[in-house]
Amino acid sequence: MSFLDLQIASSSGDWSDDDWKQWDECLLENPSAYLDSRSIKAALDVDSRMLQALRWVDIQGQTVGVAQVEDTRAISQTRGKFLKAERPFFKLAQQYLYRGDGVFQFNVRVLGTVLSSGDHAYRFHDSITEEQRFELIHQALNIPMIDGSKPPLSSMIKDHYSALPWPQKIAGKSNWHKHWIDLEFDPVMEVDLIPEWKSIDQYSAALRKKSRTKVRRIMRGSEELILKNLTLEEVSANASKLHDLYKQVYDRAGFTLGHLNKEDLVSLKNQWGEDFPVIAYYLEDEMVGFQCGIVTCNTTEAFFVGFLQEENKLHFMYQRMLLEFIKQGIGKGSSKIAMGRTALDIKSSLGACPKRLMCHMKVGNIFVHMLTRAVAHTSSPKIPPLKRAWDDDRVSIFAAGN
Repeated sequence: MSFLDLQIASSSGDWSDDDWKQWDECLLENPSAYLDSRSIKAALDVDSRMLQALRWVDIQGQTVGVAQVEDTRAISQTRGKFLKAERPFFKLAQQYLYRGDGVFQFNVRVLGTVLSSGDHAYRFHDSITEEQRFELIHQALNIPMIDGSKPPLSSMIKDHYSALPWPQKIAGKSNWHKHWIDLEFDPVMEVDLIPEWKSIDQYSAALRKKSRTKVRRIMRGSEELILKNLTLEEVSANASKLHDLYKQVYDRAGFTLGHLNKEDLVSLKNQWGEDFPVIAYYLEDEMVGFQCGIVTCNTTEAFFVGFLQEENKLHFMYQRMLLEFIKQGIGKGSSKIAMGRTALDIKSSLGACPKRLMCHMKVGNIFVHMLTRAVAHTSSPKIPPLKRAWDDDRVSIFAAGN
């Protein structure tokens, strides 16, 4: 668009404090912890991240749009674990995509954050029309990589919330653009908080009896754990250990889109301070787990966890971490806790409810693109039966799975 100037930052020092202030002003109507300038600057300061920040400036010098793009690699190595389908073509397409070593992987440009789920790709001023936004987003997807080379042929825009009823299919032919594919993976699990809750005990009291009993069991089972809120200096000194614990969980994932670097933890802690609590879990003097997240008045974003598998089983560590995220959100006055897309059953038992998300994708290889569209059209996410932690029907659609 000729009347807008696209400005690109590949390091936090590329823009002035006033530029970053204007960036955050674009988020006032629709906040995002991962689009917040502190998160963007933290990611830009990690050399191994191929992330660029984009902002569009009008002729008056005012920022009217912001976005983040990151070039990374998508890897799927667990065929059929996350999608289900009854049509024979689905299995044939999977056999082709996972041929050879059984791993389907490709380079991709992501508009949004690769390390979390949710609507964190871009924001535009109300004066920018839908047609103009579409044009600007395509401009973002086609800028050169940080080293000046051409961007990956495949692109993904993630994530958009969908209000469609659960039985209604999202994936397949795209409403975004006829040459794109709409994809749906597992829902994001979120806990909606109410202002009257001032403690985890008040939150627990609102749950159904079975969930209240589980909360008490988790607290008893994790009594031996010692929790410590690490300072910036302690995060920096323990970065390698924290990253090793993260890898204990990350390496078990069937699908990955990018990965956390140990420098990410230090950089985020440096930018966010107390609003990025890194909680280490100790048994005697040994660090056996950690959790970290971004805590704001709008949302508490559960970022990453890591733990030793054997100690997790013995001490309810992961469940305790989920309760700690809820406690942090209540203490900050957040309106919701965003817990991510994993462990749906466990999270639902503690009060989290599923929210549908969709991505838009375009694959560079036209044959693989058509196969991906066919797989999306003939499949759906594998959703386990979820628990009813509340007295209403928030998750009743999943009573027998979806």
